[in-house]
Amino acid sequence: MRLPAAAPQRALPAWRSGAALIAVMWIVLLAGLVLLGVNRAAGVHLAMAHGELAMVQARWLARAGVEQAMAILEDDSRRVDSPLDWWYEDRISFEQIELPTGKFSVIAPADERSLGAKRYGLLDLNSRVNVVTASDRQLAAIPKITAEQVDGIIDWRDKDENSRPGGAERGYYQRLKFPYEIRNGPLQTHAELLLISGIDSAAFYGEDTNGNGLLDGGEDSDGDGLLRPGLSHWTAVHRYEPNQDAAGLPRINLNNADASALTESLKFTQELAAAVLEFRGQRGRFNSVMQLLEVRTRPGGSSPAGRGTTPGEEQVGQITIEWLAKNLDRLTVQDEDRLPARINLNTAPREVLLTIPGLPEQAVHEIIAFRASSKGPFESVGDLLTSNAVDQGVFRAIAELVTVRSSVFRITSVGTVASGISCTVTAIVDREARPPIVYWHESE
Repeated sequence: MRLPAAAPQRALPAWRSGAALIAVMWIVLLAGLVLLGVNRAAGVHLAMAHGELAMVQARWLARAGVEQAMAILEDDSRRVDSPLDWWYEDRISFEQIELPTGKFSVIAPADERSLGAKRYGLLDLNSRVNVVTASDRQLAAIPKITAEQVDGIIDWRDKDENSRPGGAERGYYQRLKFPYEIRNGPLQTHAELLLISGIDSAAFYGEDTNGNGLLDGGEDSDGDGLLRPGLSHWTAVHRYEPNQDAAGLPRINLNNADASALTESLKFTQELAAAVLEFRGQRGRFNSVMQLLEVRTRPGGSSPAGRGTTPGEEQVGQITIEWLAKNLDRLTVQDEDRLPARINLNTAPREVLLTIPGLPEQAVHEIIAFRASSKGPFESVGDLLTSNAVDQGVFRAIAELVTVRSSVFRITSVGTVASGISCTVTAIVDREARPPIVYWHESE
């Protein structure tokens, strides 16, 4: 039996072969494009991952600088704070410190000692005017501030709704295009000044837009070659001091100390102690330590200097300004554990010293000369009088407005990785508190 012959195969038309080839080529092309896109996306994601990693590293480098600064503050055992301290400037500890992932620097505004160079250290906030507690007279003495800005600050922080001539109260802020609430209390951050009527970025930063106290490229807006800093350079918010003496002991409060405390701790004679209590009873309270100079013992009382019950121990029979200059740090008229911070005689720039009510310009010159000399820095507020930097009248006016110790500092730490990515951490630290950090801000 014969099988039927197979049917002959027919060749595909040429046009169909060409279409198939074109389809294959399109498939290959599309696959290539898809693969290219996948590779590109993978590269982008990889680059983003590297960037994120670098930013994390920069952030921790900056945090390392903050930790370094806090450690140096912790180790500072001096009872006086001045530019001679390591926290103020120490290139070994703060300049381009290298770590396995990069480096950090801790920087602060330049001052007259740095001679136009970058300063590596911390900013003592007691060297600035406290806008939370400063009087309108002191605020008005800040360089380049306007009367409207002074009024705006006071209206912002006071509790009433009575606008000063150049200020603004709640109604003004509520009528803004983007309204917000007025504080009507103490400012919480330094940058809060930017919310106050009359204070914009130009007034706050001036030409010193990066806050380093130097005239950097692009900052000389008026072309005169001189740095014109704004309010941020002369002011602070987080400032106070513990109500303690240099040894860390509570001060003797003239408004609640009894006769025993006055005779045992201050070595007052019983007659002088009785006179202090009588003065307090008549006036209601001491409003100033300097009011001790108004206390007089009754006629026939003890002499200005008598002998105590302990051999060799001299008692105080009458208050003199020289005695006050020596013992001022041990006395207070306030009950609070924390007091509004005073201006540090050793670290405040000339412009800030000039804002102190009752301190003439010549005295400011003498203060700066003394602290820069071999006799400086000031070891106590009483040195103002004993060094002849000020006379008795000026001493009485300013002694309770100044200090030689500081508690709150600003740390600005910049962390940078090898690729150039950096992060800046600004921290306000209170070395008397636990935990010490009271403000933290990161910028990339």
